[in-house]
Amino acid sequence: MWGRSVQSAIRRYLEHLQNNQHASVHTLQAYKTDLQQFLVVITTQAGGAFAPQELSEAIVRSYSEWLQTQGYRPATISRKFAALRSFLHYLNELGFQVLPEVAETLNAPHEPRKLPRMLDRAELNRLLEAPGSSHSPGHLRDAAILALLYESGFRATELVELRLADVELSQARIQHPSNELESVAIPETIRAIQAYLQDGRPHLVRNPQEVFLFLNQRGKGLTRQGLWLVVKRWAAAAGI
Repeated sequence: MWGRSVQSAIRRYLEHLQNNQHASVHTLQAYKTDLQQFLVVITTQAGGAFAPQELSEAIVRSYSEWLQTQGYRPATISRKFAALRSFLHYLNELGFQVLPEVAETLNAPHEPRKLPRMLDRAELNRLLEAPGSSHSPGHLRDAAILALLYESGFRATELVELRLADVELSQARIQHPSNELESVAIPETIRAIQAYLQDGRPHLVRNPQEVFLFLNQRGKGLTRQGLWLVVKRWAAAAGI
């Protein structure tokens, strides 16, 4: 029956995750909690135990609706469904013959994406001025990044792809990373970039052959995640 046999299967599944998949303690605890919750909810709703092969789309849908009434965020529901989907596949391996399409219907609702809020002029000025007048390599780099993001309109993926050779100091322009035939005028940013190239980047670079314009503390090209952290840091400093 569903109650006892699946309880045993859950234990075997967690052992499988630990011994064969080398799951972390955190992952094991999260999966255990999610699977135990699923077991309790559906047996309560069904008014008793039933066999694993009787698990249907209607039961899964009922569990999904219950989760949403509990105020869980879509990301949390998605995690719970991931645990359940993996477990159902494991049940099949144990010979319980749970229909594959049941597991494939476990789709959590999408979390609505929030539209980015436009900064007003005062907030923008505070952000651009946040790195201050420090001449540390990191501050010089960040000041150039913030100014360039504002003036050029480059996307994050485009900015981190910029190369040293893309900068035209004498013309106060920079090559567009997505269009070899286009360069962008940056008269307001060129001084910040020049300061970074003169007093910032030389202290960050480790390999003289490094081609990327903006470098992290290890001397490598800045990643999108690294760029996001830069903006987040100075936005917080500016009180945004």
